[in-house]
Amino acid sequence: MSPVVRFLRNKDFRYTWRTVDGVLEIGVSDYLEDAPADVLRDFIRFVEACAAGSREGPPPSVSGYIGSPGFIASKRPVFISRSRNLTRTDTGEYRNIPDSLSRLADAGLIDPSDTGDSYFSWTRRDNRRRMGFCSRMFRVVGISSRLDSPDVPEWVLDYVVYHEVLHLRQGYGCPVSHDGTFRQWEHSYPLWREAEAFLSSL
Repeated sequence: MSPVVRFLRNKDFRYTWRTVDGVLEIGVSDYLEDAPADVLRDFIRFVEACAAGSREGPPPSVSGYIGSPGFIASKRPVFISRSRNLTRTDTGEYRNIPDSLSRLADAGLIDPSDTGDSYFSWTRRDNRRRMGFCSRMFRVVGISSRLDSPDVPEWVLDYVVYHEVLHLRQGYGCPVSHDGTFRQWEHSYPLWREAEAFLSSL
């Protein structure tokens, strides 16, 4: 029996499945609503395989489509419009995120391939527990407005921005991870210990 498929309208790309009266019901992110028919078909088959216990990742047709510049360009504005906690500006009252990126680049910690085709914004809320977030799929980084303060040293802001840029460097498709490679990158920031200590005191 064919699965019942419906589109989900969420900020983040997600998919679900459940069996009701012997029928598999699949929820597919509406970011794929206008995907080519073969991509949508392959994605539904992927979710069916997940429901059957497969741990394989999505097929190349799906990952290639989702990772394409065209997909990002067309769907990122939707993601941003659904992200209620973004100010939609990288210019703060006291600090500017592009200045932080410039300092990181000047220090040789990041290069244009890390941040190309990316969107940076301050958050609306004064997030204290989550100083930054990164959507690797849409290449969107949000930095807590808590760090837009003269009481926060620039090198602390730079560390948080650097951390999120490292997730962009990881790229979409691999699991979000703070593995050994990530920690090695992160610890190349000269003041990482001091920054961590400062952040834990906020």
